[in-house]
Amino acid sequence: MKISIALIAIAAALAGCSRQDAPPQAGSVPQASAPSAVQGVAAPAPVAPPVLSPEGYGAIRFGAKLADAEKALGSKAEPEGARDPACSMVRLGKAPGVRLMVENGVITRADADAGTPNSLGVAVGDSLAQVRAKAPAVEAGPHKYLPEGHYLTVKGKGGTAIVMEEDGTSVTTIRAGLQPAVAYVETCG
Repeated sequence: MKISIALIAIAAALAGCSRQDAPPQAGSVPQASAPSAVQGVAAPAPVAPPVLSPEGYGAIRFGAKLADAEKALGSKAEPEGARDPACSMVRLGKAPGVRLMVENGVITRADADAGTPNSLGVAVGDSLAQVRAKAPAVEAGPHKYLPEGHYLTVKGKGGTAIVMEEDGTSVTTIRAGLQPAVAYVETCG
């Protein structure tokens, strides 16, 4: 008796698995099917892009050795131009959005590409008034090459800062890093 009940249960389960739905009738509304196992799996959460701050860019900290950052990210630095041990600009494939200044093997600054998020919420194209609204502690100084322009500096902890260049109308570049590297008007060669 127990075996026949088990066989009936197995047969019913198999019949349910192999059942084919009848094709829809003309004029009928198709019914939604039960969610599949894939539909029930949560999609992975989107990965937030790294953020530039006075202290670093994502997991990269200013003052860290480039070799340590390469190892931690599993990405080799690609120099922009000739690599000079004293000062080079490099990009890391797993740190998109910035060029890193490396002085004697130490990451001292990051120059952000337009659209790279930063801790101030300032963007290339923002006006001086917008920068002041987003970062009330900003200090404005004269620009070396643009008579109407400014260097806008927001100091961080331990001699770090975010520096923005403004051309008299809007922010044109954003960088962050250790002093004095972040204040250099030009980058490495």
